[in-house]
Amino acid sequence: MGKFKQVYIAVFLNFIFTFVGLYPKMKKIFLFTLALVAIFSLRGIAQPMSAPGLNTIRVIDGTTVELCWVTPSLNGNTFNEFQVYYSNNPAGTFALVQTVNTLTNTTTITALPPANTSRYFYVITKFNSNQFSANSDTIRSINLSVIQGTSGHIELNWNAIHTPPFPTTEGTYRVYRRVPPAAGFTQISNSVTTTSYIDSTIWHPVCHENIDYRIEQGDLTGNCISVSNEQTVAFNNAIPLPPTLKTVTVTNIPPLQDVSLTWNISPSLDVKGYYIYQLNNLGSPVQVADIPGRLSITATLTSVEGSFPNSTSETYRVAAYDSCGNTSSPSLFHHTIFVQSELDECNGIMELTWNKYTNWPQGVGSYEVYVSQNGSPFALLATVGSGDSTYQHFPLIQSTLYTYKIKAIDATGFMFSESNYTEMVANVPVRPAFLYFKYATVVNNRKADLMLYHDTAADVTEYKLLRSDNLGDTFDTLATLPFDPVSPYITYSDTTKCLTYARSYVYRAVAYDLCGQPVYNSNNVAKTIFLRAATELNMSNAITWSDYESWNGAVRSYKVFRGFQGVFSDIPAATIPYGENTYIDDIASRISKDGEYCYYVQAYQGLDTLSFFADSSRSNKVCIKQMKTFYMPNAFQPDGVNKVFKPANTFLNVNNYRFQIYNKWGERIFETIEPTTGWDGTVNGNEARMDVYIYNITFQDENFETKEFRGTVTLLR
Repeated sequence: MGKFKQVYIAVFLNFIFTFVGLYPKMKKIFLFTLALVAIFSLRGIAQPMSAPGLNTIRVIDGTTVELCWVTPSLNGNTFNEFQVYYSNNPAGTFALVQTVNTLTNTTTITALPPANTSRYFYVITKFNSNQFSANSDTIRSINLSVIQGTSGHIELNWNAIHTPPFPTTEGTYRVYRRVPPAAGFTQISNSVTTTSYIDSTIWHPVCHENIDYRIEQGDLTGNCISVSNEQTVAFNNAIPLPPTLKTVTVTNIPPLQDVSLTWNISPSLDVKGYYIYQLNNLGSPVQVADIPGRLSITATLTSVEGSFPNSTSETYRVAAYDSCGNTSSPSLFHHTIFVQSELDECNGIMELTWNKYTNWPQGVGSYEVYVSQNGSPFALLATVGSGDSTYQHFPLIQSTLYTYKIKAIDATGFMFSESNYTEMVANVPVRPAFLYFKYATVVNNRKADLMLYHDTAADVTEYKLLRSDNLGDTFDTLATLPFDPVSPYITYSDTTKCLTYARSYVYRAVAYDLCGQPVYNSNNVAKTIFLRAATELNMSNAITWSDYESWNGAVRSYKVFRGFQGVFSDIPAATIPYGENTYIDDIASRISKDGEYCYYVQAYQGLDTLSFFADSSRSNKVCIKQMKTFYMPNAFQPDGVNKVFKPANTFLNVNNYRFQIYNKWGERIFETIEPTTGWDGTVNGNEARMDVYIYNITFQDENFETKEFRGTVTLLR
């Protein structure tokens, strides 16, 4: 009723003040009346006292607690005492354990029976000698239990003082811990909203130590706080969690090659350092290093620790140890990459082999092969797949010191491991730097001469000379030429079924090394010139030929040489530019010569900017006979080009020869028996007029048969 009365009064006062605000002049009257009403009302009605507002409980020790509450209003009553009731069971039975005769807000209760669980209390108020309030809410002491979990953490659990929480109870708990040799508690958290907590930060250099905990919870009234019992747990350092080995890689320059390891630190806080183990020859792990410090993440092992990664692949793992001598389980094994090189001298190949890197979480993404020549900086030679463990390096340079290493890169691209260095001098046959045909030239109808320009510094035993009879479609071995270490020129004369009068021949050469293997093909081929000749009806000879192949600088020009009865002039009949392969030899003016004409063509090399040779190549020789012919012009001009009219004949028999000219009236105006004499267009020393004249000619041919020809000729002026 007391609470309802207060509400009614408040509503009534609010109404009065509103009314007074509307009528200011009546303010004094209303205030005076209101005061009289309040005085008489309070004197006439007394409200019962409430139970104290119990809100906190502090456990002081195993038999003592402290309770705090909000003191109730007297409400016009006479206070007698507070009565405190206790039970170790929320269902009762509760017994009176203490009376408090003063109107206070706290009390300490002692000599409670020992208990390992929560204690329960409520309080009532006695007033006016024989009146009692209702029971306060029952409050429960915070009972803390602490155990060490399997992970090495300390697990704390406790109960709330009341469910649901009191309106003034703070929403978070504070966790306190005392670690010897410290004398007092240290707060390790102030924001726990549940009734459990895991202390994952506990570790201590002293093993098997007792750790004390307690829980506190504040109240918004600020008078008191609730405190749990103090709970002790015997802490034993848990076995540390293992570190993760990241990489094992070979470092430094031979012969002082070392092994470096990197790892992720152990998540456990009580880690004093790390042991590094190496597998021995029997496959047993042997501790080879002790790396102090929890935050250590790398170590380098030298030959002092028994590390010889340039001799074999070595296997390592790492484990953490704590201050109590506990050792974690070891990490996965990682193996150093051991690369070996083997020289295949005959093939000029360096064979590299290595073991694969294992136990990266994402696996190997690729391997990189690096090479150094004669101590130069390493350069990337090749990148191969994660499944590869071999590589062939070629070609090699004679007498060069090659040094190799392998780099494994994981699939994420962030971790890598390098191998040892392996090195070897490339004692391989020196490959020729060149093998070049200076020329191939025809000597006669059954012989061609060749000259090779070769590398005298190469490790070559012989050259195979090949010939093609079908312009390079297929080649057959023609001869074996011994290597000449002194002269850079090797000559050879081809007389083996060599029919230079019938075709061109194409030659090429192959060098064979000390291992008997072909190692170099000639830089060019040599193709002879094949020449043909034919007579033409217009008293000319047509000469055609194939191109010479091939020179550095190509062919500059061709020169055509003519001969009579096998005797050739040193002066060429013509010079033909490269790109033209035909020459027409006009022999009309050579009727007094014997009828057999012979020809050959000589090719001349263009500018050679590589070897600066200036060679030539001769074709086969061809001889032809111009057929004996008889030809009469149909016009002539005495004051022009053709000043004399006579037969254009070759090789006529001078016996029984007669040449006559008649005018259109049948009068003979010219006659001769000399084949070389013709009509000059005059009659008795006077110029004949321009007209058409008749000629008659008789002669004996090569078979001594008499021939006669008649015809007309036009005299032009």
